[in-house]
Amino acid sequence: VIEDGMTVFPGTPAVRINQFSRVEKEGYAEKVLKLATHIGTHMDAPAHMIAGGKTLDTFKTGRFMGKALVIPFSHIDLKDIDQDSYLKQFESKLHTTDYIILNTGWSLNWGTGQYFKNYPALDKKGAEYISAFPLKGVGIDAISIDKEDCMTYDAHHILLEKEILIIENLCNLNTIG
Repeated sequence: VIEDGMTVFPGTPAVRINQFSRVEKEGYAEKVLKLATHIGTHMDAPAHMIAGGKTLDTFKTGRFMGKALVIPFSHIDLKDIDQDSYLKQFESKLHTTDYIILNTGWSLNWGTGQYFKNYPALDKKGAEYISAFPLKGVGIDAISIDKEDCMTYDAHHILLEKEILIIENLCNLNTIG
């Protein structure tokens, strides 16, 4: 839910939602939204990390739909999602899916300071491994696909250079069967 004062990545401007007009006074209701593009559940396009990269509006609509494979990680204590850390057992399915959804269980920390610390993320080898498959996108229920201390954004660059879209801050993945 996008709401006034919601949780945002440290350093991102706060979300502000102000009532601009009211039915009782102006005859219509309207609000003014002030927010960054990477709040709540959102999708990263190549232009997010690559100068001259494609923006979301330049992709055909079919790029945003398809078959997804939810890979559950919440039952294991794993912070580095690498090629050998459980991903390989899904290799046969990775050839026939459009999206990988990494269900780490981390979204349960949403709204707490813990959400931004020591969250599970892809490491460089994990990103290289999954980027070899014909994917449209990769989603995760954490603040970033990259680890908090990775200032080179390896996973972002590896995936986005192959135009594999990234979806971050997913939630309620436990409801997907």
